[in-house]
Order: sequence, then structure tokens, then C-alpha cells
Amino acid sequence: MTLRPSLPSLLITLAAALIAMYLAASHVLKAEAAVAAAVFALVIVVAAIRTNAPVWRRPPSAAGPTPRDALLVTTKLMMLAYLWCAIAFYAIYLGTNTRWQHGWEYGTGMLLISGAYGYYLSRLSDPADHLSSPNAIERMVRFSAYLAFLIGAGLVWLVGSGKLATLKGDWAANQLFLAGGFAVICLSAIIVKTNSALTERHAAN
Repeated sequence: MTLRPSLPSLLITLAAALIAMYLAASHVLKAEAAVAAAVFALVIVVAAIRTNAPVWRRPPSAAGPTPRDALLVTTKLMMLAYLWCAIAFYAIYLGTNTRWQHGWEYGTGMLLISGAYGYYLSRLSDPADHLSSPNAIERMVRFSAYLAFLIGAGLVWLVGSGKLATLKGDWAANQLFLAGGFAVICLSAIIVKTNSALTERHAAN
């Protein structure tokens, strides 16, 4: 499992989506901004599916990546998703006429979360680190599951509250919350699914 072959095209597409959302927000083109945010989420999720699907299809007797290997790959995409949202918040609320007093705050929050995932990846990449132990990996997988449910509940509230149709300056933030939240939910579900498949396979062998 590796992102390297598809990483250049992934980064280029994400950069294009970011520029597109920035330009749309600059001219208050809400539908176009929503499409750009959706492209970001779709690209991240498709990249995760493409890297994890071979594990799901592999026969039980076949050798393959370890749970740690799989967690490394998908967590990199998780870090990238938060980073994209952070940059988007900064670009829109500091670089355009779209105004919302909390834009830079949420951008900073997303950036800190991305940094936390980056730190976790640096620890997870060391096989001798205690965060690379099977028990620690299982805890991270459970955390991912809890995170998916928590964000899912938040998105249900966001959609149900009608905030996506707001006339205030937080319309772009709400689009980012929806797209970013969807991406994180899907990535979390993929982490859980892949870990379950690998755990069962290693137990059978």
C-alpha cells in the first residue's frame, strides 16, 4: 500500500479544487464553490478507496500489508484533508471579500489538527514506537470510528438547520464543514474496514 504513484496527480487536483473554490468565493459564486469543495472530498475519498480496495479483495491466505501499514496510508490522507480545509479557510476569509469573524479561527483549528496527525504519522512510521504497537493501533481505529459518528451527527445538524442556505458570510465555511466532514467520515470508515480485514487475515494465518 502506497500513495506515491498517484500522489502528484492527487496534489494537483486538490490544488485546482482549492483555487477554484477561492475564485468562486471571491465572486460569491456559491454553487461553483460547492462543486469545488465536493471535488476535494471526492478526490480524497477515491484515493483512499483505490489504495485500500486491494486489501479488501485479497484472499484470506494471501500475505499483505500490516494494520500499521494501512493506517499509515489512510492517515496521510486524513492529514491532507484537514490541511486542505485549513488553507481553504485562510484563503477565503483572509484573501477575499467574503467575511466571517470565525473563519481564521476554524482555519487555525484545522491546521492544528492536521499538524497533530502529522506528528502522529511521524511516531507511527517508527515500528519501535509504542504508538505502532497493535494495542495502540486498535485504539486509533476505535477513535476513528467514534470520530465518524461524532462528525456524522454534526453534519446531520448542519444540513437540518438550513445553514447551507444562509445569506451570511459563513456560507463558505458551511460548505467546507460539509465537504471536509464527509471526507473524514469516509476515511474513518475505510480505516475501520481495512483494519478489520487485516486483523481477521492475520488471525487466520
